[in-house]
Amino acid sequence: MTANTSLPLDVETMRASAYRLLVPDAAVPSVEELHTLMLMLRGHLALIIPEVGRAASARRGDDTLIRADARMAISETCRKLRIKPSPGLSSHLAYARRLSRSLNALCDHYENLRGA
Repeated sequence: MTANTSLPLDVETMRASAYRLLVPDAAVPSVEELHTLMLMLRGHLALIIPEVGRAASARRGDDTLIRADARMAISETCRKLRIKPSPGLSSHLAYARRLSRSLNALCDHYENLRGA
């Protein structure tokens, strides 16, 4: 008997976290709020990256471009996660926005690969 290693993902919550910094009139969070949000974004990314990878691997057929695009998004997100933002609120805010865009893109790939 094999264990199911997939986790149920709350994509709506992940998107809500990402959109918090991406909406046009988003208020600039305090330093503490931004720190908490970055931790949350990193946590969401830690959950969704392996799930998108599994979903891409499970797809077969003529959709190699879809799988390749998802894998590239994973690679790009992992690269962003290895970067440390420069000191200062504006630098941390820009970094959090980059993570937000990556999370949103991975949510799109997850739903696309799973046929949502």
